[in-house]
Amino acid sequence: MKVVKKYLSHISANLAKGMLENAGIQATVLHQDAPYAGISYKLSIDLAVNDEDYDKAVELLKEAEEGEMTLDEKDAE
Repeated sequence: MKVVKKYLSHISANLAKGMLENAGIQATVLHQDAPYAGISYKLSIDLAVNDEDYDKAVELLKEAEEGEMTLDEKDAE
């Protein structure tokens, strides 16, 4: 498995995991054993995928991030 992205919160990591799994890519959230919700000893939560799915996962996550707009950006249009 390869780490495809690092997150600061369990919520963000699990949302990304769900998106990848909906696209048919098996994903695993690592370091979920933090003592407090959203805080890890490593200060990051890793999202990992199988080696053969890595490139596609990177592409999907990048597309998802580029497609996100904040309320301020929507107002500017």
